[in-house]
Amino acid sequence: MRIYLAATHGALSKEHRRQLIDIGKPKYQLCTFIEGENNCAESLRESGRDNFLLDSGAFSFMSGKECNKETLIEYCDKYIDFINNYNVKQFFEIDVDTIFGIEFAELLRRRIESQTGKKSIPVWHKSRGIEYWKKMVADYDYIAIGGLVFHVKQSEWGMIKKLVDYAYYKGVKVHGLGFTKTRLNEQFRWYSVDSCSWVKSAVMGQQVQTFNGRYIERKKLDTKGKKANLSKLALHNGLEWCKYQRYMESKRW
Repeated sequence: MRIYLAATHGALSKEHRRQLIDIGKPKYQLCTFIEGENNCAESLRESGRDNFLLDSGAFSFMSGKECNKETLIEYCDKYIDFINNYNVKQFFEIDVDTIFGIEFAELLRRRIESQTGKKSIPVWHKSRGIEYWKKMVADYDYIAIGGLVFHVKQSEWGMIKKLVDYAYYKGVKVHGLGFTKTRLNEQFRWYSVDSCSWVKSAVMGQQVQTFNGRYIERKKLDTKGKKANLSKLALHNGLEWCKYQRYMESKRW
């Protein structure tokens, strides 16, 4: 199972990011296009084409970033140019269903696929329904589930597990977008997941994360009243996630 380290740019100082790459040696990275072309290109070079995932940044638009259909088409064309210029192998569709509806999301997907000559990774949301999931499984060999961070209730994890199992038995790979519940990962037949919790928990919650040999444990940093070095804390967490990444890579379903 692949654990993609997301958001390696921004919160870390240049020195700490270099230490994360040189010491932690993260094998799999995900970069969101909205982070900037240079950052995405850097992560691509570090990971290699087979171990890099390019995220469209749709989550940012669905979370309130201002946009309209015209600006999204312009953004889509820049996304296409980057994919072509850097020969990106694995990339997600621009799944803006909740803003402009599934028809517009499908239009953007067709635009991306026709101009790159490659299949994107379509992203299923609950609003698409079970039949749409089956259609994605029939049409693609690598698909994803979105909305896991905010829109899936605990009571719905059983349903998500059934969806993943359905795809698995059809020979289709499934990515869990933002699935950071490391205690549960071994219960799902994910092909891959990604996480930025290692850096967000450091910057927003001053939380220390440690790999205990099976999953990530979390606790509040005791600063003893002093100001925390958040970049250093994020580096620590990132290095622990690199250990978890290597552990989970040995898991095969």
